[in-house]
Amino acid sequence: MSKVKIGIIGTGVGIRTHLNGFKLCADAEVIAICGSSKTRSQEFAEKYSIPIACADYKELCDIAEIDLVCVTSPNRHHLSAVKYAIKREKHVICEKPLSDDPSEVQEMATLVEGYKKIAVVDHQLRYNPYVQKIKELIDSGEIGRVYSVKLNQQGTGFASTTANWCWSFDGKEGGGVRLAMASHFTDLIQYWFDSRNVISLNGFLNPVTKQRQDKDGNTHNIDASTICAAQINLSEELSVQYYINAGSYVGSCFDISIFGDQGEIQYSLDQKLSIYKRDNIGNKQVVNVEGVFEDEQQNKISIFSGSFRYFVPRIIQAIQTGDTSIVSLSANFEDAIYNLQILESIKQSANDGNIVVHGKETNTYV
Repeated sequence: MSKVKIGIIGTGVGIRTHLNGFKLCADAEVIAICGSSKTRSQEFAEKYSIPIACADYKELCDIAEIDLVCVTSPNRHHLSAVKYAIKREKHVICEKPLSDDPSEVQEMATLVEGYKKIAVVDHQLRYNPYVQKIKELIDSGEIGRVYSVKLNQQGTGFASTTANWCWSFDGKEGGGVRLAMASHFTDLIQYWFDSRNVISLNGFLNPVTKQRQDKDGNTHNIDASTICAAQINLSEELSVQYYINAGSYVGSCFDISIFGDQGEIQYSLDQKLSIYKRDNIGNKQVVNVEGVFEDEQQNKISIFSGSFRYFVPRIIQAIQTGDTSIVSLSANFEDAIYNLQILESIKQSANDGNIVVHGKETNTYV
């Protein structure tokens, strides 16, 4: 089969995650890059040996031989790029969130109804072997009825007060960790529990460092979250807690705790995956997971960027064979509606100081 030709719109995640992931696949070839200007495109094209530097997303999508367009630009640019790529009948992967505007998400979801090619959101954690094993354990009833999930992620990216202002610190461009990380957490809940109805939600956001200087010494006020926390109550008595802090002084962590009435699943970067059973309280059972890259086992790569590598072979195979069911596990544009509903409710609750109520589920517990 011929190689799948790829164009990347964006020079941040597009380079760190997408380009590096496709480089590992012999049947994939990134042939074009588009940055915020032709000069920036040329700079990255030369640095990473990408044949074509494009002035804008339209020029990239107009390249006839490109099969797959990766939209990795800042959030507010997603709609225009996705619409044009669909118009040019390309396969499309768009970075999360699909948009931070509910009307734009709905527009894109409507746009791809009946679309015969790939149109997915890059929630790559769905393809991580540990995440897939967790779903298998949940679905098999191994821990019984799940009633509580706790998700914790910490990183040092926003910790330094001397870090220069960039679009990641801009609420309209990057959206902070609410859009960058809570979107991933929400997608995990969708994947594991099939988009259960939201009953109520209580959110908290804080930028911590409220002003930063850009490289030219100009001061910018920061409204994008460094900390995002949420208590989410879903139907069928499922309670979910998020805690995300991009300003950690300690280092990185990514922890998952899932409690069921017959057992408990635990995951951490250091200990990986284990399970505890109600009939053997206090005794840890290590869960062996196959197919994990060695550098991920040794925590030499982020679970987020590293997970894209598991996604890549499926994407390429689906395009080569014309069988889009190969990537049916992916988050689609319709899923993005549910995802943004929760993200918007976190913002509303955090800024209003109120619990956001979506539905009702009553009981008689005391």
